[in-house]
Amino acid sequence: MLADYPLKYLALHWPNIRSMGWAAIRNATPLTRPGHLPELPVHLDARIGALNNELVDQYAAWAGAPAQRYAKALPPHFCSHWAMPMLAKLGSLAPYNLLSLLNQGLRMQIHQPLQRDDAIALHGSLMEVSDDGDKVRIHTRVQASNPKGELAVVIDSYSTVPRGKPASKSKPVKRDEFEFNTVGQWHAEEEDGLAFAMLTGDFNPIHTLKAVGKRTRFKSCILHGFGQLARTWEVLHNASFSIADIDVRWIKPLPLPNSGMQVQVSAKKDSEGYTQLRVAAADGTLHMVGRFK
Repeated sequence: MLADYPLKYLALHWPNIRSMGWAAIRNATPLTRPGHLPELPVHLDARIGALNNELVDQYAAWAGAPAQRYAKALPPHFCSHWAMPMLAKLGSLAPYNLLSLLNQGLRMQIHQPLQRDDAIALHGSLMEVSDDGDKVRIHTRVQASNPKGELAVVIDSYSTVPRGKPASKSKPVKRDEFEFNTVGQWHAEEEDGLAFAMLTGDFNPIHTLKAVGKRTRFKSCILHGFGQLARTWEVLHNASFSIADIDVRWIKPLPLPNSGMQVQVSAKKDSEGYTQLRVAAADGTLHMVGRFK
């Protein structure tokens, strides 16, 4: 499978590798990371050139999309490639060790599709950083516009940095009960972590290096949360669901390999018109939950 993704793709990912690598290295020690949190919000702007069409095709196929689904537009979840340098730069403004950063959730609002062969204008913001004792919570936002200046996609990313202190126990949040139906499934192969990296430029060792994965409590690499989102998105699309607004949380890492991931949606919408979503392993363990409309 990895033979399908030539090394030439690495050149396409250089901005991602440079931005994420520099952010991780600079923030790894107190001597080089920022000494204090800047006044928030902080805003940055960037421009991304038109993306390589071969790379887009390969990524869409990996996610499970039919060949012609994204003939003209970019897959919305390909933000895992074009938004990552901006997210890394914003996160590096916080005075914490990003090597231990964990992606917790994502909300994506789609106002209109981003088109192939178009440049993308990005406006990023470090919105909020809070410390609750056992972890630091970081909220970043990226807004993507087309060459006409029209807003296309808004991404709110939520991550945490553990502080090494024991988490205080809290009462479980009461959730509304919904009846769920399975609308499809997807499978994660052992090499999918590295394949996703070759397609997006996110080479975090926990997703790509087996030697690192074996040293974790999962004893294997884990699939990137954005990879879970991509596969789930295409299953929903195949089941005739269109998505304009999606909000998900990754609640349990997904070890590789993992077959029979069940994509389940609520039979009824909630009071705000959202359909509830969850992704469960074959043994019933929930890995991703959220809602969309």
